[in-house]
Amino acid sequence: MATLLPRANLNDQVYDTLRQRILMRDPGPGAKLSLHELAAELGVSRSPVHHALTRLVSEGLLTVKARRGYFVTPVNAQALLEGYEVRLALELHAADVAVDTASDEQVAELRHLHEATVEAISHDEWDVANAAFHDAQVELAGNRLLSRFYSELSVNLMMQVIRGGRVERHEHLVTEHEAIVAGFESRDRAAVRRAITRHVESGRRIALEAVERAGGAL
Repeated sequence: MATLLPRANLNDQVYDTLRQRILMRDPGPGAKLSLHELAAELGVSRSPVHHALTRLVSEGLLTVKARRGYFVTPVNAQALLEGYEVRLALELHAADVAVDTASDEQVAELRHLHEATVEAISHDEWDVANAAFHDAQVELAGNRLLSRFYSELSVNLMMQVIRGGRVERHEHLVTEHEAIVAGFESRDRAAVRRAITRHVESGRRIALEAVERAGGAL
């Protein structure tokens, strides 16, 4: 039975629906998505489905194979290692600039966003709060191009796929976020760099362990 969607903002609704499914690992890694079948299931024309699939390809969640269609991009160890390497480089560069240039008001807002991650309860709340914290952390550098590259980094989406709808309730996340904020508050470049490196390495380790438990791909 078709799942009919309202017509308002149809492109965005179809995109949100398919994106959420992939992040929840339904369908799983390597699965093929049929444009025609999805259009029939959602009760829409092929145009908004094609629009959504194209956006998901640009985000790295889907892969296009010539004359074969769209496939869910597996999250594997190589992709994680590359993604986390780039993430660490961007965050450290932003921090080197921001330690001296960020205003007290910007740093205070970073602390506020950190507190929002502590208070997050649901999966959606956590993802929104965590993304806002790290985006703001990079935005302290005041470099719009750097911020755009960071926001488009696929490793952040990979972590959502790995969690598969579960909230990260690990004490180390609170401690690591706190250390990042405290470093900015004290304008201690070395402390900020240590805190960021520790946090990124923790995320990478957890992600790699999850992929290994899943047999090599999620």
